[in-house]
Amino acid sequence: MNDREVVITGVGPVTSIGIGADAVWSALAAGKDCITQRKVRSDVASVEELPIASMPDYAEIPGIEPHVKFLAGQECASYRDLAYSLLAIELALTDAGISHERESNNIGVIQAFEAPAVEATVSELFKMLEMPMPTDGPPKVYEHLAPFFYNMQPFLYVHIIGKAFGFHGYSTSVHNACTSGAFALDLAAGQIRSGQAEVMIVVGGEAFETAVRLEWFRRLELYAHDRQMRPFDAASTGFYVGEGAGAIVLESAAHAASRGAAAYGTYLGGAFAHQGWKQTIPDVRASRLHHVIDKVLERTSRKMSDVDLIAPHGAATQLSDGYEAQCLTKAMEGRTTHAVATALKPSFGHMLAASGIIETIGALLAMKHQAVPPTLNSHPESANLPVPLVTKLEERPVRTLLKLSTGFTGHDAAILIAKSKDD
Repeated sequence: MNDREVVITGVGPVTSIGIGADAVWSALAAGKDCITQRKVRSDVASVEELPIASMPDYAEIPGIEPHVKFLAGQECASYRDLAYSLLAIELALTDAGISHERESNNIGVIQAFEAPAVEATVSELFKMLEMPMPTDGPPKVYEHLAPFFYNMQPFLYVHIIGKAFGFHGYSTSVHNACTSGAFALDLAAGQIRSGQAEVMIVVGGEAFETAVRLEWFRRLELYAHDRQMRPFDAASTGFYVGEGAGAIVLESAAHAASRGAAAYGTYLGGAFAHQGWKQTIPDVRASRLHHVIDKVLERTSRKMSDVDLIAPHGAATQLSDGYEAQCLTKAMEGRTTHAVATALKPSFGHMLAASGIIETIGALLAMKHQAVPPTLNSHPESANLPVPLVTKLEERPVRTLLKLSTGFTGHDAAILIAKSKDD
């Protein structure tokens, strides 16, 4: 065993289909989703009804009450994504069997959030614009909105998380669109490999109070026309978003062994690229994701024939899925593979920056149970992937996992995780 080897010892999924690893795995294996048509505000006097994988009310979420009470005493009282994230971290720590001294530890946290506090700020702005005009002049914009704009700073989220759990190690934020989760995992692993940390946590959360961000997706014709999200399907019309959070605990192998902790798997490494081309359209000609896949296999001394499960980004848009399928096809040319693929966004909804974390958790659960959960709604006969797309629960060996992510502004990422040898 390499003492600086990085293992994953805990996961904390907080999703619309279940809270905690056992509940989420049961839902994934059963092909469950929890998509509802929800009315959300898109402008001062405008409401849209959109499919969203929505979280239930706090009263129906076991274990969240202490975190809601904690946030009530902070400046981020109404930020649901933070509440979900705090619960996710608690679940991941419990799953890993980690306890720590609040005043004396070197645990760090790397957060992946798409737009911290934007929803609460926009919601408050809508309220303000509907207020009666004061008789003594225009409304005091600064006094009313300044705290909300300040709370949009990513470092505030890091601060709140650290304060909630008493973390004192290396902590930062990642905001690389939908690849943020992969970047966060690799940054966390780097801290452990360099000897600067023994335990790191990555976390990402998402919640929607308004439809402002969703309207942008709709105008780009990326949002699903109905509640059917169909990755890699000829009939796909786009994605719907999801609420919730995910947290993953990473440790040095030596630290985990000293505690007698079991591991979901070993984080082998990641590879990344930035296209530097268009904001919302992948550079199909450059096929950079193909090179990223090659790079992660080379860096980790693995072959494509070692990969059992591919967890693609699978955004269910024709352009993104087509780009991903093309790059996978190129990466597999002339290489032996027995891998299958499953795309988990239809189950969780697209959690944007947090999607890579929650989908990695889903794939780790597949590795634990040695079974691949289905891709919902897609038809395997029309899938344009170079490997079979699993659409029914399939028991099969999952020893090595390849997780892919692609994001707006041209970010591409691939990470490899292997099942622990002593499992």
